[in-house]
Amino acid sequence: MNQMRTLAFLLVALMLGSLSVGLTAVLVEPQEQLDDTPPVMAATSPGHPVFAEYVGAYWCGPCVTSSNNLDALYSTNGGGGTQSEDFTFLSFWESPTTGWPNESPINRRAHINPSGYPTTVFGDAASGQYYTSGGQSYDSFYQSGGNMQNANDYSLTISQSENGNNMDIDITASYLGSGSKTVYIYGAVAEETSPERYTGGSQPHPHHVFQRWLLNGAGSGFESVTLTNGNPVTTSWTVPINTVSAGGGKSAAENFLTVAALMDGDHTTHRNIVSAADSNMGPKMDIAVSGLTVTNDAASDSYIRGDMVDLEVTVRNTGDLDYVDGGGVEFYYRNGVNKVTIGGTQSLPATVSMTGTHTYTASFDTSVLSTNAWKSTFGARLTGLTGDTRSANNDVTADLNHDRPPMTLTPQISPTSVERGDEVILTLRADANDDVDSISSTTFEVETRPAGTGSSSWTTDGISGGEDVVFAGSEYEGREYTFVTKTDMEAGHYDLRVRAIDARNQVSDWKVVLGSDAITVTNALPAIWAEPVPTVLCDQPTKVSMVDHVSDKESALSELSIASTSPSFLGWDATTSEIEVMFAFDELRGCPLGQNGIEITVDDGEDYSGTNLPYGTLLFNVIENGQPRWDGLPTRTVDEGGEGNFALYDFVSDTDPDGNLVSSQSLSLSIVSNSNPEIFNVDLDGDLLSYSTVDDDINGQTTVTLRASDGVQTADQTIVLKVAPVNDAPRMDLGDLASLELKRGKTYVYDIASLVYDIDDDSDAFVVVTPSENGAARYDLFTGLMTVEFEDLGTQTITVTAQDKYDSNSYTIMVNVYDAKPFYASTEADTGYMTVSLDNAFLGEEATANLFLTENAPTFTQLTVMWQVCEGDTGVCLNQVTYPLDVTAAERGWSINLEWDDVRPYGLQYNDDVKLGNVIATDDIGEEYKLMKPVYWRVTEDAPGPESMDDEQLVAHIAALEASIETLKAEIAAEEGDTTEMEAQLTVLQADLADACDDPRSECSGDNLQGEGTVDSANGISTDVILIVLGVLILAALLGVMFTRNRGFVEQPKWDEATLPSSDMVANSMYGGAQEIFQQPVAPVIPAPAIPAAPAYAGPPLPATGLPAGWTMEQWAYYGQQYLDQQQ
Repeated sequence: MNQMRTLAFLLVALMLGSLSVGLTAVLVEPQEQLDDTPPVMAATSPGHPVFAEYVGAYWCGPCVTSSNNLDALYSTNGGGGTQSEDFTFLSFWESPTTGWPNESPINRRAHINPSGYPTTVFGDAASGQYYTSGGQSYDSFYQSGGNMQNANDYSLTISQSENGNNMDIDITASYLGSGSKTVYIYGAVAEETSPERYTGGSQPHPHHVFQRWLLNGAGSGFESVTLTNGNPVTTSWTVPINTVSAGGGKSAAENFLTVAALMDGDHTTHRNIVSAADSNMGPKMDIAVSGLTVTNDAASDSYIRGDMVDLEVTVRNTGDLDYVDGGGVEFYYRNGVNKVTIGGTQSLPATVSMTGTHTYTASFDTSVLSTNAWKSTFGARLTGLTGDTRSANNDVTADLNHDRPPMTLTPQISPTSVERGDEVILTLRADANDDVDSISSTTFEVETRPAGTGSSSWTTDGISGGEDVVFAGSEYEGREYTFVTKTDMEAGHYDLRVRAIDARNQVSDWKVVLGSDAITVTNALPAIWAEPVPTVLCDQPTKVSMVDHVSDKESALSELSIASTSPSFLGWDATTSEIEVMFAFDELRGCPLGQNGIEITVDDGEDYSGTNLPYGTLLFNVIENGQPRWDGLPTRTVDEGGEGNFALYDFVSDTDPDGNLVSSQSLSLSIVSNSNPEIFNVDLDGDLLSYSTVDDDINGQTTVTLRASDGVQTADQTIVLKVAPVNDAPRMDLGDLASLELKRGKTYVYDIASLVYDIDDDSDAFVVVTPSENGAARYDLFTGLMTVEFEDLGTQTITVTAQDKYDSNSYTIMVNVYDAKPFYASTEADTGYMTVSLDNAFLGEEATANLFLTENAPTFTQLTVMWQVCEGDTGVCLNQVTYPLDVTAAERGWSINLEWDDVRPYGLQYNDDVKLGNVIATDDIGEEYKLMKPVYWRVTEDAPGPESMDDEQLVAHIAALEASIETLKAEIAAEEGDTTEMEAQLTVLQADLADACDDPRSECSGDNLQGEGTVDSANGISTDVILIVLGVLILAALLGVMFTRNRGFVEQPKWDEATLPSSDMVANSMYGGAQEIFQQPVAPVIPAPAIPAAPAYAGPPLPATGLPAGWTMEQWAYYGQQYLDQQQ
């Protein structure tokens, strides 16, 4: 209940929430979108310097905001700012690597005493407005004056200049007021941009990070000076440049920042800050040298030692002041790490005005430069400057490549050995040996000579090429030359030398390759070609010209000697340049048709004592000379008693006198002989050779000689025919044994040995029987008898295997094992063995069964029928009655009154099943029969009324009713317990009797008729019930109206026929198609008659597996035997 209430409250809340959202959507108007306020681009200067101090750490997130905002303010209003140059600051920052900086003896971080990070202080404020904590913008603090005191009465300038590895720092303080003032110079060295970052890697760098104090001579505090109007005081320090690190893309010197402020007292307590500045502020003095050029008239980008080169450089004033303090320009070249001056120092003009430029030149003889250098570095530098704030741009250099002589690499020779008249490819490569030349600007000189001859023998004869670069871009790039040998050259080794020449005609040393490592020229061997292949006739001498088959670069064909050891080679005729060949016919192999080769040797007169004569193979196409030719015929094999045939035309061919093929079908084929006609029968029809064994058990082989004739020439061939011996396994002729019907538990004996025979062996075969049921079949090896007895019902098998030493055959006997033969009963006439009908199967009646044997029935000597009455709704059978039938009355049939007084004393009830459950019969040969499928009738109809009865039936009906009433009255009188059901049944019987007695044909005594009082009483009860029901309905209607009014106006659902249960597919399906129930009018309920307790039936014994699943013991009592019969 609590859950229901909770759910109700939730639903109400959801409804109210939805309404409020809807109202809100209507009532609340969208806000007008305001334009973005343009950001402030830069702070406005207060008109005097402002100084701030910042304390932060690498791990502090808000510190990033403070650091970025201070740097942004400095970029617009600090040194070099776009708006002004009057803001500077100093950062005391905890590094992730070195921690907090060493601030002794000033200890400024302790002086500031931050309560957290970040803390930023303007004008040394101890607290208040200018003492800030947390990440924020500082523009407002700067614009409001930054807590500076009398700042317009003081000025401060800082100048720093490199001096070797040190930085010279000058801080000048001035006072513009009256009288004198003593001030302390707060000075520090900082990194303009730290190389380290805030946590996170990609976070920004801190700026103006403190590195060192600028202290008084005692190192105990800041330097103090006394100022008067018009008398500035300058204080100087010298600090190593490596005090700071490179950062922000600048060198250490460029990242070196001096920050200073003027305080009206020492550092021991909070003071007024009267001015501030850093080294980025104010005008700068910067003289720079740039644009150094080195030119060579002989080459644009290189030099050869001895060339004169011209140097030129520009001096420029890049600062904010005119330079008037002297100095000079020196040109130099580098000799190792030393700078060697070229031509002395050239002085600067008396005044180098702002943005002014001056050009200086010099000439230089490169003969003094190193011979091994790949390039030389030239430079120009400024010397003797005073007050220059940046030395990084005081020296400039330029490189000039040294053009060195090339170096020739070992040439690639392909091939290293060639015959006279052939070409050699030379791939020549060189190392430029400098950064000036490449293979594109390099050429080669190539010469050859016979090995071992003098230097005067070198020649360029036969050398050509070199125009194109090969393998460009790879480590093998070079130029390709060709050396063509001559046919009249001496055979032997030839030396090769190569040298490279670069673009300025510098040549390398000769690269010499000697003897066998260079080029070997050999004798040109005679060449032998097989193509074109000549055609010759089989077994006939033929002359073939060697003009297109043998040649020599150095000799004519007639000067050569050709020989061969082949039996097909007959000789060589040098005068005609022909050889003679003959490919003979062989009795075993026939003609060597097709391509055949002959290996020949060719002697050109050279010395071949250490090697073999040149040799090669000539090919000849051998064709037939017109005689029929047989191919080899394959051996044919058949099994015992087998036969076959073989087409011969595919294995014989014929040619005309010119060797051209003609159709083999023009040949005449015949059998010359059969070596073993007692084994094979052979016959030839056209080209089809047919053969068969003489009988089924013959073995051996025969040779058949065949002949082909074209009318002029003949050719013979043989074919071998073989018989493959085959073992025949023992066989068995089952006959009627192939299918058996056997009764369970009965023994049968069969003679198996007489059915087995072996065509190959007279000895008895070994027989094995294998039944599907273990032990159901046994074979006696001595008697040859098989004994069979099955216990399992259904289809069984017996496998009989007969075998000899080599093989076996198996046969299967199909066995149908039965316990009893099926008995067929039917409600249709002349169907099955028995026709069954049922009379008087009505509610409250006793049925009568009529049974007749058909002409299909065997001659039965015993018949027993079993009838059951069952509840159709539950499937529970209430009783079974067995009726033995008198077989002598089979011709007229049987009529049985089916009485079940113990379970249906008042006749059949609605939905009862009257069932012929089983028939057990025995025929005249002792076979048993059982009903396989029961026959049943469903009781659903009332018995016909008296009006449909004839007079005799009416009298019998009244008599039966009166007898039943008397019997029931006696049972009620004798019953000591509850008799309500008996009395209800008595009322029904009396009503039926009254209906029967109303018939004018009836004669009733009236003793058993129902009295008036009883009927009135029943009607009175029914009226009371109706009144009570009407009262309840009226009360329910009133309550419904009241409830509806209390709930307010509710829309009434419209009547819909589809809402009836009969139209509700779900409900109708859930109640098993109960539509008829919903649509029928309500009928008065007839009380069911009292049913006496049914007697207990034990039924047949339970099987070994127990009671079947889903069964009750009551069902087992009536259906158990039928279940057991079906399982068998």
